[in-house]
Amino acid sequence: MGILLMNDTDEDSSHFGCMRVMRSIREALAQRGYGSLPSLKVGTDWRSSAHEKAKIDAAKVLLINGEGTLHHEKRKGLWLLEAGERVRANGGKVALINALWQENPEHWANLAARFDLIYSRDSQSAAELSNQSGIDVAWIGDLSMFQWPETPDQIRNGVTVSCSVNRDVVKRLANFATSTGSAYVPVTPHIKHVSVHARGLKRMLRKAYVRNAEKRFLTKHPYTRLVQNDADYIAELCQRELLVTGRFHAVCMAILAKTPFVAIRSNSWKIQTLLKDVGLNPDRIQPVSALNAELLDKDWSFAKSEHEAIDASLRRWRADGEVMFDRIAGLTS
Repeated sequence: MGILLMNDTDEDSSHFGCMRVMRSIREALAQRGYGSLPSLKVGTDWRSSAHEKAKIDAAKVLLINGEGTLHHEKRKGLWLLEAGERVRANGGKVALINALWQENPEHWANLAARFDLIYSRDSQSAAELSNQSGIDVAWIGDLSMFQWPETPDQIRNGVTVSCSVNRDVVKRLANFATSTGSAYVPVTPHIKHVSVHARGLKRMLRKAYVRNAEKRFLTKHPYTRLVQNDADYIAELCQRELLVTGRFHAVCMAILAKTPFVAIRSNSWKIQTLLKDVGLNPDRIQPVSALNAELLDKDWSFAKSEHEAIDASLRRWRADGEVMFDRIAGLTS
C-alpha cells in the first residue's frame, strides 16, 4: 500500500463540506499518480480491529485529514496521532493536513512533532501547535475551499439559514428561519445522520428514527429545503443575499459563493479564526441571542475590501495547496 488516507470524513455523502474536503484530497493526489486511495473512515477505532491495524501496518505513507477532530483532547483525535506513531515505528512516513488544533495536551503535540509533514487549516491552530511542539507549522485554509466552483453573477434575493453542530443552536436557527420566512437549508442531505459505523439492527433502528425525526421537523419548519450535494448547496447560496449559520463549512461555502453571511460561534475557534485569516469583518459573528427579526434589518453586504480579501485568500490557498500536495506525493519516494 502506498498512501493510506485516515479520517475520511465523507460518510455516505452526508455532509457537503466534508464531501468537498475529501474530493479535493483524492483528486489532487490522483493528478499526482495516486488514485483510488484506501481510507479509514472518521471515528474508526483501529486499535480494536485486526483488519484496520493491517491497513495501517501496510501503509508507506499515512495521510491524516485532521479536519475538526483534533481539539479539546477528543479521544478520536488521539487515535489519529497514535496511528501516525505506529506508521513511523514501522518505518513509514506521516502527513497531518487540514487540521484544527485547539487546547490539546502537550504529549499530543510531541506525537505530532515526529510527523514528516504538518499543515493546519488556520493560523491560530498553526501557532498553538508550533508553540507546543517547537516546530514551524504551515497552514492553508480549509480544503473545502481548495476547488473553486462556478459562481455566475445573478440577482440575489432572500435569506438562507443553515444548521449547527450544537443541537440547541439548531433549534434556534430553525425557529429563526420559520419566524422570518427564510429558507432553512442544512449542509447535510438529511436533518439527522446515520453513522457508517452503525451496523445491523442498530442501523435499521437509526434509519427509522431519522425518517420520523425528519418528518416531524419538516412539518414544524415548512420552509426547510433539503439538497443532495455540495454543488446544489453552493448554487442555493449564490441566489441569496445572506446566509445565517452556525456551521464552519457553511461559512466556507458562502465564501466560495461570495454570499454575505452572519455566523453563530461553533464548538471551537474555527469560524472566528477563518474570518480573521481571510480578513472579514469580525462583526459577522453574532451571539445566538441575536437570532431575531432585527438581525435582518442590518446591511450585511461585503465591503469592497472583503471581496478583495476573499479573492486574494482563495488564490493564495490554492497555490499553497498545490505545493502541499506535491510534498505529500514526495513522501512516497
